[in-house]
Amino acid sequence: MERNPFLPLLAFALLILLSVFSFMGYLLAARRLQAPPPAETLTVLTQEGPHTLRGRVARTPEAWRRGLGLREEGLEALLYLFPEATDAPFSAEGYRFPVVVAFLDGTLRVLQVKRLSPGEVYAPGTAYRGVLEVREGRLPLAPGDQVVP
Repeated sequence: MERNPFLPLLAFALLILLSVFSFMGYLLAARRLQAPPPAETLTVLTQEGPHTLRGRVARTPEAWRRGLGLREEGLEALLYLFPEATDAPFSAEGYRFPVVVAFLDGTLRVLQVKRLSPGEVYAPGTAYRGVLEVREGRLPLAPGDQVVP
C-alpha cells in the first residue's frame, strides 16, 4: 500500500490553521472581557459654583458610540474627548432615559447645551472637541461653564 506524499503536508497545514484560529479566539475573548476603566470624579464649574459628578472619561470610538443611556452602570456623566474638532450629530438612539448634552470647545468650555429624549438625534451646527453627557436633572449646564476632568 502506497502512502500519499501530501498527507503529512496537509496534516501540518491543518495544525497551523487550528493554532491560528485558537489564538484569534483567545484575543477576541480577552478583548470582550476587558473591564471598563474605573469611574472618575468630574468637576464642572458652573455659574452656581463647582459641581462634582461620578463619571467616566471615554477616549475611544467604541465608548463614543456606547453612551450613558445605553450603559448598565450607575454613572452620572460621560466625558468624550476627540483628537480633532468634529460637527457629527449626537444620537440618543437606544437610550433608556433622557440626557443633557453639552458640546465643548478645545479648553472644555461649554459651547452649547441640548436636552435629548431617548431616540432623538441632534446636530449642533458647530464644530466641537468634546461632549459632556449628563443624566437629566443632575446638573444645570449653560454655555460658558467649564469641565475639569
